[in-house]
Formats: sequence, C-alpha cells, structure tokens
Amino acid sequence: MNETTEKQPITKKQKTVLIVLAMIAVCLIVTSVLVFWVLPGVLRARFKLDHVDLIKQYSEQYDLDPALVCAVIYTESSFKETATSRVGAKGLMQIMPQTGAEIAEALGEPFSEERLYDPEVSIRYGCYYLREQLDRFDQNEAVTLAAYNAGPHRAELWISEYGLDSRGHIRYIPFGETDRYVDKVLQAKENYANLYAKELAIDTED
Repeated sequence: MNETTEKQPITKKQKTVLIVLAMIAVCLIVTSVLVFWVLPGVLRARFKLDHVDLIKQYSEQYDLDPALVCAVIYTESSFKETATSRVGAKGLMQIMPQTGAEIAEALGEPFSEERLYDPEVSIRYGCYYLREQLDRFDQNEAVTLAAYNAGPHRAELWISEYGLDSRGHIRYIPFGETDRYVDKVLQAKENYANLYAKELAIDTED
C-alpha cells in the first residue's frame, strides 16, 4: 500500500519571509540598473567633458594624467571657455595673465590676455604649469593643486610651517577655498577616470 503525504500549507510566517526575499531581489535588480545604467549617465551630465583631443595631446606632451587635467578644468571653469574669475584668471584652466605671460615667454611665443580664452592656449598653458608645479613639489598632486590655486610660494610656506600629513597633503591650509579646491579636484579626478577611461585612453588595469 502506497502512502501519500499531504502538502503542508504555507504558514503566514513563511509567506512573510518569501515576500521579504522577493522585495530584496527587486531592490538588488533596481540598484544594479541604477549603478550600471542610470548613475553613469547622471554623473556624465554633471562631469562634462569637452576638448578631448587637446586634453589628450597636452597631457601626453607634459606627462600628465588626463583625468587630472579634466578635473582641474572642471573645477576651475566647468569647461566654460570664456570664464573669468573675480581676480582676473581667464579661460578653461583659469590662467592669470601674469602667469600666462611668463609661460609664453618660456615657450618663446607672443602673448596677449585674450589668447587665454583660446581653449588650445589655455589647456597647453595649464598643462605646462601643472607639470612645472609637479616637478617643483616632487610629483605630489595634492601640493601641486594647492600651488595651482594659491600660488607655489604659499604652498612652500605652508609645507614649511605645517608639514605634510600621512596622505602627503599639506597638514593645514589657512585658505579655506584652497583646502576645498584640493579635495574637489582630487574627487573630480576619480570621477573623470571612472567615467571617461575609454575617451581619455586611461589604462584601468594598473
């Protein structure tokens, strides 16, 4: 004689568990869609990229990370070619006229302030200046950015007075704007490297 076993009805507690598990699965799917499809689009809209060929050309010429160059442009001007700061810095990479004149002299070419609004000139001069400061500060990006924003002599003074922390950042920056600037550029650099690795020809396997 064959015995048959009756199916036990699902209890209320088991139903609740199944519903919770189903909700978790849906949340994971939605999160995956947001992370892999929606979020990059939102971030690309925020972290604009333009003048890719010029950025790649002069990043390579001056041995710079193109993501760093993009981050400086984003922070300085949000890729607005006609940007002018309250202190008179001009163009995509916000070059001060005096600095621009010094760079032009070093490169052996004529200079006028209006040339700083030319994207090619601004990116070339900005990359030249970044390379100059990186060499001056032992390839330290955080210190270089402080120098880019507040001037190399101030960066040297702050290092002398306060030293560097364990990350290699200046331990204390008296200028709040410069302190925020360094963090903002470094965060933007990560975003550009992640969002535009292909466009900027960044090797992500390191």
